Amino acid sequence: MTTTALSTLTSSILLTLALGSCGLKDVGTHAEPTKFLKATGVDPSQRVGRLPFEHSWRDPNADLAKYKYIVVRPITTAFLRSERWEESKSTTIPNKRAYLKRCNALARYWDRSLQKAFSSPVCMFYKTPDSQQPGTLILEVALTEVRFDSATATAVGTPLPAGSVVSALTGAPQCAFESRTRDAATGKLVTTAADRRGPDIKVLDASKTSFSKPNEQICDEWSTQLMQRFNKELFPTVRRSWFSLF
Repeated sequence: MTTTALSTLTSSILLTLALGSCGLKDVGTHAEPTKFLKATGVDPSQRVGRLPFEHSWRDPNADLAKYKYIVVRPITTAFLRSERWEESKSTTIPNKRAYLKRCNALARYWDRSLQKAFSSPVCMFYKTPDSQQPGTLILEVALTEVRFDSATATAVGTPLPAGSVVSALTGAPQCAFESRTRDAATGKLVTTAADRRGPDIKVLDASKTSFSKPNEQICDEWSTQLMQRFNKELFPTVRRSWFSLF
């Protein structure tokens, strides 16, 4: 790495530490629960210590060992806070219709990501479309909040990578979700979770150009974490990423 690049890198890190709270203030606050989570009757302030979500709950009487299968329902956007669409307004999202189209595309992406995560060999359950089998859970996930990264340019006119330090400080993308897991046979609630998150902050070498898709990145990480939470033996602590350097 050149001296100039190192200097830029150092400045970026200091900028993150000094100003990160300004650009990421929404991500650091708890999302207000929607009807999706409120309908469960679970206290949204509860947390399971080993999980990284701002809300998590598990029925203390539930025996997960008796479950062998899981049905992963498609991601729903029925509870999306679409009234905040103007926070994502840009040349590519000029109106609410375009915003909803992007949100639905993100939900489809996350659905594929979630299906893949629960097909992993380290998943505690066999993923199935059949909810009639004994010992089956049903996982439902709602995408409740989305803010897309706005296009930002440097002084020389180069677009900044989405999720980079300055991008995060000038309009960080973020997502929020709520989930609930039920016994397929009885309908009894077994687990709930909710979280709001921005992407991990990236400090970039000034000599490199890299463009990421931060909203998809957030969903991919949630997919892995939602799967890992059921396997306490392999994942005693389910971790989240915050900062990356490349």
